[in-house]
Amino acid sequence: MKLRKEKVKCPVCSFQFIPESFHFEKTHFDQIESKGEIIEFPEGKHQLELKPYTSLRGSYVTYCPECRYLIKFAAEIGKKEIIEDLSLIKKIGAIKEFGKSYKYQFDMNNKPFMDYSDYFIEKVDKIKIKIKNALDSVNLNQWGSSYNKWKEDKSIDSFKFLIRFYTTLMDYLDSQVEDHNNKTVTQKIEALDLPKNLDILTKKMDDLRNKIAHDVYELNEEEEQLIESTFIQFMHYLINKQVSPLNLDKITIEPEYNFIDINKIKYDIQEFLDLYLGNVFHIKEFNTEFLVPLLEDLGVRHPDYIL
Repeated sequence: MKLRKEKVKCPVCSFQFIPESFHFEKTHFDQIESKGEIIEFPEGKHQLELKPYTSLRGSYVTYCPECRYLIKFAAEIGKKEIIEDLSLIKKIGAIKEFGKSYKYQFDMNNKPFMDYSDYFIEKVDKIKIKIKNALDSVNLNQWGSSYNKWKEDKSIDSFKFLIRFYTTLMDYLDSQVEDHNNKTVTQKIEALDLPKNLDILTKKMDDLRNKIAHDVYELNEEEEQLIESTFIQFMHYLINKQVSPLNLDKITIEPEYNFIDINKIKYDIQEFLDLYLGNVFHIKEFNTEFLVPLLEDLGVRHPDYIL
């Protein structure tokens, strides 16, 4: 049964509210049996006994925030069913009525109304799906895979990573720049209108790649740092470019969610990006050097975010 997306009306004070939560109460309600009058005979007696058609074995409990009245909804409802296999009668405690044997078959029901957590999850999940779709469209795993192997596999040197990174970068430039076949790499980089520092780094990396392609050359520590800085800053740019159109800094709360704290939504988005991007990029000092600056650019960093 689908949860109802509406306010609960208190049966006592008529106050309408979104439940804070539902607690499951494992209880058993003993039903009073219907008993007819005892009719006695010389050698016995007869009395009609009936079990109710349904039995309750659990409930969802919430309360009215206005008058504190406890409100319960049936969770496990048992309905009488005829026992077809007579060998099971003793094992399951049969109920005998009118010459037939019955048992209670219990079914678990969902809580009837959405509570605070349901509304919150529904709201943030819509945002997370948009973020994931935006990032999946540029295949971050492809970018991150070669970087992670470079940093974690000693058999992959900086030269190999440079070639892989450069190839992936050229593919991206070609997908973004019109008439790319008639443009130089420098012209393609300029067509992206990158931030000034990244524009300089990317062009320097292109010069370094050309130098290596024509000469026997061993990269020094400074050049390796250039490659890594270019990669990290380009990933920052790429993610920011993909996610910024979602306007996460201007998240609005629709009337149906107006009881949700928007700062909690932003915090959860931070946690989502931390997990998502942290799995893609194994960057040293990931939080301070990559994630936090990105969150600030996107306008979703919460002051209570713990590094």
